[in-house]
Amino acid sequence: MIRIVTDSMSDVSQEQSRAYHIDVLPQPIRFGEEEFWDDGVSITQEEFYKRIRVATELPKTSQVPMVSFLDAFNSALEDPENQVLCITGSSLLSGCYQSACLAKESCADPDRVTVIDSLNATCAETLLVEEAVLQRDAGKTVAEIAERIEDIKSRHKIIGMADDLKYLVMGGRLSPLVGKVGTALHIKPTLKIEGGVIDKAGVVRGNAKGRAWYIEQLKLFPPDKSIPLYIGGADCPDAVALIREQIEAEGLDLPEIREVNIGCLIGTHVGPGLTLISWAIAK
Repeated sequence: MIRIVTDSMSDVSQEQSRAYHIDVLPQPIRFGEEEFWDDGVSITQEEFYKRIRVATELPKTSQVPMVSFLDAFNSALEDPENQVLCITGSSLLSGCYQSACLAKESCADPDRVTVIDSLNATCAETLLVEEAVLQRDAGKTVAEIAERIEDIKSRHKIIGMADDLKYLVMGGRLSPLVGKVGTALHIKPTLKIEGGVIDKAGVVRGNAKGRAWYIEQLKLFPPDKSIPLYIGGADCPDAVALIREQIEAEGLDLPEIREVNIGCLIGTHVGPGLTLISWAIAK
């Protein structure tokens, strides 16, 4: 059996982890002196966003500890027939990949453990994890699954739009003056993850133009219809519903659309109201 392990950067929930028979390892989050474990282990997303909306400074996050990966790997390896496939969040956004690699070196049988750096996070990582589950359940080998994941990574797109500039100012990504002017003019930064890092894609004025930008990008980079398209939202279900409605109304030839709740890690840096779209470009 192939045991799939991931981190909570993937935003795969604990409920989904049980349904998929995978391990989702949580990451610590600190509000001042209080430490929680995200993804519903000791703080729910609802409670997290409630806290961050009134916070005067952003919480701190850390990678999954190496020992958590080690425990998960060794537990799976107790069965001599088992292999482990671990998909982590981007090594350029968090230390989870490094923790997983160290755990592999220290585990009971490193030859039965494969670690993949997704070079992504949130719904883009969800896409890879769910594809790995699909391939595993279809009877593919670890090598075949890893090859499929690397292929998807090579043609992956993830783009987003921040809603409230306050959190970018709090995190030092924007100056207070730029944040104040941008808020007054209803400026929304557009974002992307490329090469494993979050970068600015541009700006739009207002949410409507942001949704139009999403549709424009889907037209420029048509999705692979064999892989679902993911829409993510950070505590903003109405915004996700509107994006989905407008994309579907456009009549594009799209794959299945799935929705993801953006969790604490990305939410810490960009705040509530963030929306994202993630898909694999057609070959």
